[in-house]
Amino acid sequence: MQPVLPIVQLRDATLDDAPFIARVVLAGIDLLDIDAVLHDEQRAIYEHLVDICRMDDTLYSYCNTRIAEIDGNSVGALVAYDGARYARMREKTFGLVQQTSGMDLSHNAMETGPGEFYLDSMAVLSDYRGVGIGKLLMRDRMEFALKNGFQKVTLLVDKDKPRLQEYYQSEGFSFSKEMFVFGAWYNKLEKF
Repeated sequence: MQPVLPIVQLRDATLDDAPFIARVVLAGIDLLDIDAVLHDEQRAIYEHLVDICRMDDTLYSYCNTRIAEIDGNSVGALVAYDGARYARMREKTFGLVQQTSGMDLSHNAMETGPGEFYLDSMAVLSDYRGVGIGKLLMRDRMEFALKNGFQKVTLLVDKDKPRLQEYYQSEGFSFSKEMFVFGAWYNKLEKF
């Protein structure tokens, strides 16, 4: 039996959502589960990422994020943006990451570019998975991309997650190419 989708409200993120967005981003690159308790070594990275999420011109900005809420509580989020802005936002974001953590991300492949609307990071709290919240967030951003004239919607999926790739393919995405980012191989998928 299919779980019943609770009443979900989608809204643009605000500055106050930065701590939640930081968890979404860290979950998106498999550094922690969105629900996880932070360990001391993770806390510093998380706190720096919260600062980055509070800026309006970074990859993981609250300005690039949609929040899914149930009863006024954030239960999921999707960070997505115009690929034409990627190179500029990446330079600033990765520069800040390197300044604060020493992590050099400059060797990452260019994930997106002009003409693409890029779905960067998405996560849903574990208690709310399997009821369609991720699908709702994705469809919301795909509708936005269509209305705003983007040629395609793109995303990356970890090659070690074939079930996730199958899910995206069931949503109409197809394989584009392989990319090496954040120390792992990903498949870039696209939908026109």
